[in-house]
Amino acid sequence: MSAASVRATTAPAPPPRESLLIERLGRRFGEREVLRDVDVSLPRGERLAVCGPNGSGKTTILRCITGTVTPTAGRIAVFGHKAGSREARRVIGVSLSQERSFYLRLSGRENLLFAAGVRGIRRLQAIERVAAIEEELELSTVLAQRVDRCSTGMVQQLAFARALIGDPAVLLLDEPTRSLDTQAYDRVWAAIDARSHVTLVIATHREDDVLRCNRRLDLDVLEPDSD
Repeated sequence: MSAASVRATTAPAPPPRESLLIERLGRRFGEREVLRDVDVSLPRGERLAVCGPNGSGKTTILRCITGTVTPTAGRIAVFGHKAGSREARRVIGVSLSQERSFYLRLSGRENLLFAAGVRGIRRLQAIERVAAIEEELELSTVLAQRVDRCSTGMVQQLAFARALIGDPAVLLLDEPTRSLDTQAYDRVWAAIDARSHVTLVIATHREDDVLRCNRRLDLDVLEPDSD
């Protein structure tokens, strides 16, 4: 076999067209079925709004994409990598509602620096990234405050900032604007607009959030199976 033939047969596969692929996703919690046969295919830079009443599975979809919840049926791939794998987690930034994973006695800045370290970002680079996000989102007050002394809206802004810290290619947001005032709301969407290459999946009840997306997925609360 010639060297040219060897090179041809060992060439890496082309990258997938989809940044996020969900096929026939299903999830049960005990006897309760939350998701059934959900299909989504998003190219890079697409924005998907996930809508529906409480209990319809909006947050569950996000958790399945992050890999913290395992689907009962179907599969999810992030840039061709299985959801929850190290390769998939590396390209995802996530902010879930009712966030409880901050160190409450540390400041917002210390929490962001810790999050950057977990992502493998060197200390000096982490300081630079936190400073850039602080300026972009106008978070000087939030970052200086201990998290246990922050309001709900302040914690939401901090969670959004943390989702951006690793420069993600896929951004998963769970009702990120629910408790924000008008100025903070505008800053969140300005930051998203500035990252037009990033694929966005946002679970929301707000119609103004939905209008900023180019696709919409409507979920319903599933009825129990009848015997």
